[in-house]
Amino acid sequence: MSERKLIGLDPTSGPLERKDDRALPERPANLNGSVLGLVANGLGESKSFIDAVYDELLREDDTVAAVRVLKQSVSVAPEPGDWAHLTSETTLAIAGFGG
Repeated sequence: MSERKLIGLDPTSGPLERKDDRALPERPANLNGSVLGLVANGLGESKSFIDAVYDELLREDDTVAAVRVLKQSVSVAPEPGDWAHLTSETTLAIAGFGG
C-alpha cells in the first residue's frame, strides 16, 4: 500500500513566505478613476455577487469603471481575449467564486 501525504492549509496562519524578491504593488489610497476587473467563475451566484460588490463601490465613488469577465468554467483561466482586457485595461481586479 502506498503512503499518501496530505497537506492542510490554514487561512488563519498568516501570510505565506514569499519565494522571490518581487515587490508587491502599492495599494491605492482610493479607487477614484480606477477601472476594476470583475471576474466571476460562473458558479452559483458569483456573477450577481461580484455585480453587487461593484454597485457598493459605486456608492462611494461613481468614477470607478469596470471590465466584466465571466469565465467559461470554474477550473480554467479567463479566455485569452478576456485576459488581454484585464491586463491592459484595468487598474486592479476582484475575483468572485461561487459555490
